[in-house]
Amino acid sequence: MILRRGFRYRIYPTPEQEHRLLGWEGALRALWNAAHDQRLIYLRRGARVPSAFDQINQLTELRADLPWLAAVPRNVCAQLLVDLDAAWHRCFARLARRPRWKKKGRDAIAITEPHPSLFRITGTGVVFPKLGEIRARFHRPIRGTPKRCTIRREVDQWFVAIQGEEEL
Repeated sequence: MILRRGFRYRIYPTPEQEHRLLGWEGALRALWNAAHDQRLIYLRRGARVPSAFDQINQLTELRADLPWLAAVPRNVCAQLLVDLDAAWHRCFARLARRPRWKKKGRDAIAITEPHPSLFRITGTGVVFPKLGEIRARFHRPIRGTPKRCTIRREVDQWFVAIQGEEEL
């Protein structure tokens, strides 16, 4: 049996890293709202709603046109579209309300790297794509193999959540 656990730690990005993370939040918020708007347009027309796979395929073209979106790692953008697709599936299954627009200051944006080969845990911090090493305070050890890394801001503090997977 596989057991998944989450471990949350405080991180301390440098001013340059924090500036980049804030830029990524804005870019991901714009991507969420654009993809959400595309789905609403298709729903109003009665057409087939694009899946996460369809929107990820359009992401390459979009990133070529928008340099501020190209600054965000591609896997992070793709994971955001997968999360939006999951929110719509919960809505259609009547498990949750319809996803809403992301608004600055109201809705937190998660910066998630889903591929364990692209981030690394070191003794003093976390190495994240296009950011380098971010200092972290590891107050307890990570059990299992790290599988997913999520960076999130809460007010003026930054946190990293690492999903560990271990075999029982």
